[in-house]
Amino acid sequence: MQKKLIALAVAGLVSAPAFAQSNVTIYGVVDIGVDHRSGSDTYDSRTALDSGLQSGSRIGFRGVEDLGNGLKASFVLEQSIKADLGEGSGYTRQSFLALSGGFGTVALGRQETPQHRFVDAIDPFGGGTVGQANGVYAKTADRLNNVFAYVTPDFGGFSLTAAYTLNGTADESAITKGQPDTDLEVFALHPVYKNGPLHVGLNYIHTEAEAATGDRESDTWELGAAYDFGAVRLSALYGEIDYDNDANYGDDTRKQWMVGASVPVGSAGKFAVSYVTAEFDDLDREGKQIAVGYFHDLSKRTNLYVAYAKRSDEILFKTSGSGAVDNGTGYEKGFNLGIRHKF
Repeated sequence: MQKKLIALAVAGLVSAPAFAQSNVTIYGVVDIGVDHRSGSDTYDSRTALDSGLQSGSRIGFRGVEDLGNGLKASFVLEQSIKADLGEGSGYTRQSFLALSGGFGTVALGRQETPQHRFVDAIDPFGGGTVGQANGVYAKTADRLNNVFAYVTPDFGGFSLTAAYTLNGTADESAITKGQPDTDLEVFALHPVYKNGPLHVGLNYIHTEAEAATGDRESDTWELGAAYDFGAVRLSALYGEIDYDNDANYGDDTRKQWMVGASVPVGSAGKFAVSYVTAEFDDLDREGKQIAVGYFHDLSKRTNLYVAYAKRSDEILFKTSGSGAVDNGTGYEKGFNLGIRHKF
C-alpha cells in the first residue's frame, strides 16, 4: 500500500489528472555480488563486485486502469540500474503500453521476447548467474524495440503469443530510394501449455534485414519442456537456427540443446544443475557448458545465491559469442556469489 501511495505521488507531479484513476506500483530488483572469471587466453582473471548477476537490477513502474466492460489499459516502464556504481542506464529493459480484455492482450513498445521468457522459465538457473543456459544456448534477443504483440486468453493452460517488429534494434529508419533496408524485422510465434507441474512450448522466430551484400535472414525453431515431480524438476530444450548469408556464419545451421534439473533443499533452498551444448553443421565451431548452483531464500523477497560454470571448446565463442561465462572475452570459468532483493 505504501509503495502505491508513493508511486501516485510521484506520478502526480507529472500529470495528476492522467494518473488519478490508475493503480500505479513501483517495483524493482537490487542484485549485487562477487563475480569471478578465469581461463581466458587474452585477459587476466577478473574478480569484481558487480550488479545484476542473478537478475538485472532495475526500478520499474507499472499501472493498470479499469476502463469498464472488461477492458483494461496498462503500462510498464523499467529502467536498468547498476547497483555497484549507483548509475542508471535509461529505460533499456521494457517500455510498453497494453490493452486487454476478453479478446486477450495487445501490447505496443519495447518488450521481452517470447523466446526470452520461455527459455528462462525452462532453464534451472532462470536465465541468471554464470549458470544460465544462455552461456551456450543462443537466443535471438532478450528484448526488442517497436514490438506489436498479441497474447490470446488462457484456454485451460494453453495460450499463444505472436509478436512482430519492423526494427527490433533501433527506431525504424528512413530509407533512401534504391538503397537496402537495414531495419531488422523480427516475427515470433510462441504456443505454450502450462498446467500444474507441466510447462511445455514451441518457438518460431524469423529475422530479416537487407544489406549491401544481400539479405540476411535466420529462422529459429525450438521445443522445450519442464516437469516438476516434487522431489526434482527436470528441464530440456532443443533448438535449431538456420542462417542465410549471416555475417558470422554464412549459410549454416546451429543446433543446440540443454538438459537440467533443480532439486529442493529443505523449505528454503534449491540446488540447480545444467548441461548445454551447441554446434554448427558446417563450421568448425562447437561449445559446451556445465553449471551447478545453489539458491537460498531468506524471505519471500530476498535470497542468496552461488553458482559455478565451466565452458569448453571456446572456438564457438572467440569470434561470435558473449555467453554468461565467456562475457565476450574468452573466459572459460565463472563463479558468482551474491544476494538479490525484490521489492
